[in-house]
Amino acid sequence: MQNRRRAPKDITHKSEDQGLFKKELGQFGVSLVPHIKRSSRGDLVVRGYLNGKREIFVIFAGRRAKDAVAVESRLKAMYVRANQAAVKAGTPPPEVNQIRLAIRIEGSWRSRFQRDVSGWDHKSFQLLASRWAFSDADGMTNLGGRPPFA
Repeated sequence: MQNRRRAPKDITHKSEDQGLFKKELGQFGVSLVPHIKRSSRGDLVVRGYLNGKREIFVIFAGRRAKDAVAVESRLKAMYVRANQAAVKAGTPPPEVNQIRLAIRIEGSWRSRFQRDVSGWDHKSFQLLASRWAFSDADGMTNLGGRPPFA
């Protein structure tokens, strides 16, 4: 298969945003859970829930992945703190889905289809984050990202 990606030195902020934000932007309240991974491009991918129910994946892509270190650190700290509290209380550690970080995200949606082992396609949703805000451990609002180039 032909690789049609541009060389990193050829990607401008404008071309990056035109490739990412192809649909209209919206603002969404999401609960992120500490299920974190990095894509092959270095993008931060975090599982979350829209309206507390619908599972989605939030993508902090391109240059915004560097800005999302605070989100990643906060989620990891929440996970460690929850596990330490469980050990101290002598209870089983909480499930990852029970640890949630409320965050406001401005971004756009894209859908993805993935085929399971039986051959059925399953639709999932990815929210491409442009800007975001959340409260840190001290209750201070932490802002990240930047609006896309027009």
